[in-house]
Amino acid sequence: MLQKVTKATPTVIICPGNGCSNIRRSNWYGTLYDELKERNIPCVCENFPDPNHARRDRWIPFIRSLAEQHSEDNPENIILVGHSSGAQAALRYAELYPLHAAVLVSATYSDLGDAHERASGYYPQTETSSDGSKIESNPYQFDRMIKNCPRWHQFHSDDDPFIPLFEAERIQLGLGLSETDKNYHILPGRSHFFEFSPELLDVVLSLC
Repeated sequence: MLQKVTKATPTVIICPGNGCSNIRRSNWYGTLYDELKERNIPCVCENFPDPNHARRDRWIPFIRSLAEQHSEDNPENIILVGHSSGAQAALRYAELYPLHAAVLVSATYSDLGDAHERASGYYPQTETSSDGSKIESNPYQFDRMIKNCPRWHQFHSDDDPFIPLFEAERIQLGLGLSETDKNYHILPGRSHFFEFSPELLDVVLSLC
């Protein structure tokens, strides 16, 4: 008789925005952690190194170390829930490593002209070549992201004071998401998603 194989529940790793030195007490991260733990869903909500600058060369290896440490010998069986800078880290992580799913909250395509954000290393940059043409360095590799991560969801607010909707739309297009497929979620009046959103919890639960 064949033995039924039970798949392990993915481990959720919460990737915060920058400036969060105590992640459990920042924004909605602790609430999401508690909601998932109450449902016996493994979740990691740990302080990230370099919290104020959120540099790519610090955060991507750290996320990988969390995946290897907490996902029962299968670092691919994770769900990244990334908010703001954490969403950028999730995008770049997926260029390098396979994972079960990713949920982006308040993601942006560009650094919006902010030098501090530019220094983090996540964002494509437009440079002028010797012949005067414009070229993009450090581009997003959406094909690799999609290949490594088959399930994406993206949340954005229609009134985000920091990240215009057109920035989110560029990420949406790159990942091939749509409201019709119910994986692109524009919610009214949520600002930069500083507060807990039940819709986000519902999506994470649907991916587990």
